[in-house]
Amino acid sequence: MKAVSFWMVLLVPGLICAQDRPERSVQQKFTSGAEIRMHLEAGGYTIAAADTENIRITYQANSVEQLKRVRVEIKPNPASADIYISDAPNNNFKATIEVPRRSDLWVRLSAGELVVEDVEGDKNLEVRAGRIQADIPHPEQYGHRDASVLTGSIAATAFEVSKGGLFRSFEQSGPGKYRLHAHVMTGEIVLRGSN
Repeated sequence: MKAVSFWMVLLVPGLICAQDRPERSVQQKFTSGAEIRMHLEAGGYTIAAADTENIRITYQANSVEQLKRVRVEIKPNPASADIYISDAPNNNFKATIEVPRRSDLWVRLSAGELVVEDVEGDKNLEVRAGRIQADIPHPEQYGHRDASVLTGSIAATAFEVSKGGLFRSFEQSGPGKYRLHAHVMTGEIVLRGSN
């Protein structure tokens, strides 16, 4: 019983701190089916599909002071939108970007992790150093698809590809109307199927 109490004393403050991270949100009305271009500074990003006609960005940092310095801009155009996130802190910056479920994505991330959850449409994803993970529940929806790493690994179960090492890549053609491009200079690409 003492051992359990000891671990609870250590774990509970950590959980409280994790929940107390300050966050902010910005939102912009946007049309489903259009292209969204994202220019992202280093951090951890999740792009999630939402059943809405809005782009919503919720971001967190370790302190209110760090959060105040972050610049988040959503610039809509008639057929597209540009998102800029800059001046992010160097440690533990996270953001969730909710987009209409049917959206074409063009994303450039300097470093960190990019997770794309079940967004339907074209995907053009590049990270200089870090990790890309994209859900591909319907691989047959993609025509041209390619992925490459200069150093690292590709685990594309959606397309039955697994490679690791230097200068690894694959390119395929399928029956679908969407295009998929993923590139990481140093790191990992994971393209997950529905299984």
